[in-house]
Amino acid sequence: NFAMKVYLVRHGQSLGNEDGVFQLSDTPLSSVGIKQAKILAGRLKGISFDVIYTSPLARARQTSEIISKDVGRPIEVWEDIQETRNPKEVVALSRSDPKARKIKKIISKNYHKGDWRYSDEETFNELNERGKKVIAHLLKHHQGQNVLVVSHAGMIKMILARMIFEDSLTPEIYWNFKYHLWSKNTGISVCGYSQEYRWVLETWNDITHL
Repeated sequence: NFAMKVYLVRHGQSLGNEDGVFQLSDTPLSSVGIKQAKILAGRLKGISFDVIYTSPLARARQTSEIISKDVGRPIEVWEDIQETRNPKEVVALSRSDPKARKIKKIISKNYHKGDWRYSDEETFNELNERGKKVIAHLLKHHQGQNVLVVSHAGMIKMILARMIFEDSLTPEIYWNFKYHLWSKNTGISVCGYSQEYRWVLETWNDITHL
C-alpha cells in the first residue's frame, strides 16, 4: 500500500503541438486538445484528489481548469512544474526547421556538461534542481494524499527520473530517459510512494481514455 499517490498528467494537445513548433508559454489548447481534456476529466472524476497542481503555462492551465470542473477540486498554480525552457532562438520555429535542428544538435552534443548552455535555455543542472524541489515539496506536504499534477512532457520525465535515480541522476541518464519515453497528450503516469520502496512507477503514459 502506498502512502501517497501522484498522478502526473500531460496537458491536452496545444496549437503548438498541432503545428509541430517549439511553443510559446501562452499557446492555448487546440480544439482537439479541449476535447481530450474533457475526456480526461471524465476519466479522473472517480478519483478523490486532495490537490490539483497546474503549471502556469496556458496549455496546462486550460487542461487543469477543465479537469477541476469535473473533479470538483480547485487548482493551485505551481511555477516549478512548468516545461523546460528552450533557447529563444528556436521558440515558434517548426521542429523540422534547419536552424532549430542545428541548435538542438549543438545542445545535445554539450548536454553532458550539465551547466552548458547555448543561450538562455534551462540547463540540465537547473532542471535537475527543479525536479528535486518538486519531489521535496510532495514528500513534505502530501503524505497520505492523492495528488494530481498537470504538467508537460519534459518536466514529467524529469520528475520521474528524480524519483527513480535520485541524486545519482546524470545528464546522460536524463537525456536517454527523455528520448526513449514518449509521452502523449493527456497521458497519465501514476507514481506511488511508500517508506519501504520509496517511489514506484505504477503506470506510464496511459491514454486508454482517448
